[in-house]
Amino acid sequence: MKLLIFCAVSLLAGACATLSKTQIESVNQFAKCSNDFSAFPSGIMTELANIRTIRGVWYANSLTIPKNHIDILDSVYFNSTHAYKLSEKSDITFRVIDKYAKSLALLSSDRYENEFVKQTEGFGVSLDTLIKRYNRIDNSRALPVGIGAAAGKLVIMGGRQYIRSKQAREIKKFVPQADTLVAIMTSNLLQFLKSENIDELIMAEEFGINQNYLSYIRQSHGTSPQDDFQYLGLKTRLDGVKQLRDKTITATKSMRKAHGELLESIQKKRNLVESLQGIKEMAEQVRDLKNTIDKIEKP
Repeated sequence: MKLLIFCAVSLLAGACATLSKTQIESVNQFAKCSNDFSAFPSGIMTELANIRTIRGVWYANSLTIPKNHIDILDSVYFNSTHAYKLSEKSDITFRVIDKYAKSLALLSSDRYENEFVKQTEGFGVSLDTLIKRYNRIDNSRALPVGIGAAAGKLVIMGGRQYIRSKQAREIKKFVPQADTLVAIMTSNLLQFLKSENIDELIMAEEFGINQNYLSYIRQSHGTSPQDDFQYLGLKTRLDGVKQLRDKTITATKSMRKAHGELLESIQKKRNLVESLQGIKEMAEQVRDLKNTIDKIEKP
């Protein structure tokens, strides 16, 4: 969090034409925080699919006819891989946010290693390819194209003679160009997270956990403590999914706010107190998201 706070301090101090070394390092830390965030939204669907699989196995084990048992397992497998699969638009939204964060991190990096450069060759093309794919899916709010090329080009051409002033100029171009991208992607995330589809999936799991375990108990004529702990564990995991969803909504709003502040602090002079809060909130909420997912995975 200290690094993110320093991000605000150093960016707001910049009245000069280029960014200082410490300012660029702070942009890099902001990017890494954004990259950490990008891993969490899809975790909601992953966890719901895991819950469905476990409670589906209970139901399969409540059936005495082998064919019916296999049919239910096949159904569990199909639904886990299809019913909880992200829509193409949502999938690309997550990937664009992730790729933007990585691009910004690479653009502000001072490292140069052979393996690192190999991994980043064509990086800008990858971002722009995702943007073009997104625009084919939803052209009602088209994303700006061509913004990723500068990041990839600068990383590849820099080498050990990394030109800090060139790096700073490209960051000052890249962040404003990407602000529309962040605005649309965070709007998509909020639409996804607040959708009735997720409401229905959560309610289906709440009902399914209870009913499938009840069927299992009736067939087995009793349960073991281990079974009961697993039942309680699934209910705890589902509560965790609800919390993860709520916290991801909050963090998504903070990401949008923080990026707006990042943009404004690069373009204008602003008082530190006016700019700091959104960046602090984002750092705290990303950390809270990590703690929540850890609790779900290790209840």
